[in-house]
Amino acid sequence: MRTIRMDRKAVGGATAGLVLVALTAMTPAARADDLTGTPTPPVTSTSAGVAAEGTSTETTTVAETTTATGSVTTEPTTPAPTTTTTLATTPSTTPPTTTTPATTPPPTTTSPKPVPPPAVIARTASTLRIKDLQVRLKLVGRFTYAITGIYWYAVDHAVLAFQQSQRLPQSGVVDQRTWDRLRSLTATPTTVPRTAGAAQVRELQLRLRAIGAWRYAITGIYWSALDRSVLAFQQQRNLPQSGVVDARTWAALRALTYRPGTFDRYRFEAGLRPLLPAASSLDSRCRTGRVMCVDKATRTLTWVVDGRPRMVMWARFGRPGLETREGTFRVSRMYAYVISNLYFTPMPYSMFFSGGQAVHYSSNFARLGYASASHGCVNIADLEQLRSLFSQVRVGDKVVVRH
Repeated sequence: MRTIRMDRKAVGGATAGLVLVALTAMTPAARADDLTGTPTPPVTSTSAGVAAEGTSTETTTVAETTTATGSVTTEPTTPAPTTTTTLATTPSTTPPTTTTPATTPPPTTTSPKPVPPPAVIARTASTLRIKDLQVRLKLVGRFTYAITGIYWYAVDHAVLAFQQSQRLPQSGVVDQRTWDRLRSLTATPTTVPRTAGAAQVRELQLRLRAIGAWRYAITGIYWSALDRSVLAFQQQRNLPQSGVVDARTWAALRALTYRPGTFDRYRFEAGLRPLLPAASSLDSRCRTGRVMCVDKATRTLTWVVDGRPRMVMWARFGRPGLETREGTFRVSRMYAYVISNLYFTPMPYSMFFSGGQAVHYSSNFARLGYASASHGCVNIADLEQLRSLFSQVRVGDKVVVRH
């Protein structure tokens, strides 16, 4: 019996080959335990026994075949070296996933409603302030109701309509801009300013006193009490409450204290000249030629040339029983200085028109006013005015005396 010897190298190579075969087979086989024979689950780990990359294992097999006729010796065959290459598992390079955060839309910003400008005259304003607003809106044709001082929806509509017509911000609120525009459209020129002369202020005080709106002395001084009286008058008469004697206020005050075609005693008592009359208010006989037009109703003498009034002055007439004659006359004679034959009184700048009756200056009239009367002549109290008139009148000019 021949003993076949296998060197350690050959055994190791065979073992490596078996391992290689096992690794190559994809289906691992179960093996029995050497002692108990109990099957062992296949090993799935392939890390043990894996030859290092690049290590070659040679296996030399010597086989001897014995036959009945003799022994044949097979030359050892050296197979080509088997190279088992274990490639390192290269993890697939997956491009990094860039997680784009979800785009959150910006929060919707609701623009706040514009805050309306502050109101100069609010719905809760005083009655007098609301009356002032209503009066001014009425003057510009935007308010057709009664002046009540109550702020109701019709006032809102009127304010909004005014803003629309003036191309102002249509807030419906009486803000400063709206109020300024409304005041400017309803303002009139000042007639009696605080800087007016004493005579004008006296006239204002006299007219206010005539309607019970002035309880102080007639001083001709414009002070705070007069401001308050003017404002109170405007409030009572539903006028724009400016506190200033403008043209509208003055016209309303004069309408209460003066009737056209009559004597304006408040102007006379203030020491002011009468207002020059309009040509249309003159007697028809005074509208042609050169005329001294004497009006007993207004107590004035107006010098008219070709229908145009040139100057006007206060005049005083004869007392009862010695009345000044009425009618149309002519200037018969003129004297710069003469003394009355009947009453032995001086008659400066006399212009006779009917017998002994003449237009002349009277110191008595200048001193006493209408508390006294003449003997039939037309008395003039303003010496300077009469001197100017005397220089313009000629003999033959017309004199019209009417009541």
